[in-house]
Amino acid sequence: MTKIADKQINDFAKKQWEKSLAFLQGHFNLRRTTCEDIFQESFIVLYENIKSGKLDNLTSSLSSYFLAICKHKALEAIRATDKNVTIDDELSLSLMDGGFDEEKINSILALDADDTELNLKKGLIVREIVKNLPSPCNELLWGYYRDNLKMVTLAKMYNYKSEGAVKVTKHRCLEKFRNRFSQIVKSIF
Repeated sequence: MTKIADKQINDFAKKQWEKSLAFLQGHFNLRRTTCEDIFQESFIVLYENIKSGKLDNLTSSLSSYFLAICKHKALEAIRATDKNVTIDDELSLSLMDGGFDEEKINSILALDADDTELNLKKGLIVREIVKNLPSPCNELLWGYYRDNLKMVTLAKMYNYKSEGAVKVTKHRCLEKFRNRFSQIVKSIF
């Protein structure tokens, strides 16, 4: 993949332009100028990843990979415009390294207040489980528990018809999470 010529990359960008803009406008209800900015930011990420060799073992199509970058950039833009959300300056696209709202995480795990080391281990397990949950579970749980996004914001971000639909999906995802967490904790401890 690193041997792709700049001309091939530019041709790819031209082919993806309308498709990507239609995807962003249709799925995220964003203005065209915002979609154009997201496309450009996403293309820079793609270009840097290609040049650095990060895509040498790419298992999906380049087009799918690029649309995933666009999706994450769009979600990042939506979060930035939500006045109720505090965004980390170094918020990663994968959302795997951030902290959790301690009250919320304690409420789903019933962590032991006295055992700091045990709680740290459980926190690492939580991050790993959420990272490996299928979409939309990983996004919804990160959005709610890590980023403190409101249900209405999550509904807009992921194109749910209502806040209630997000709550139902989040509840189902939380059950998947709890089952995996319970299995892992039992096997370790």
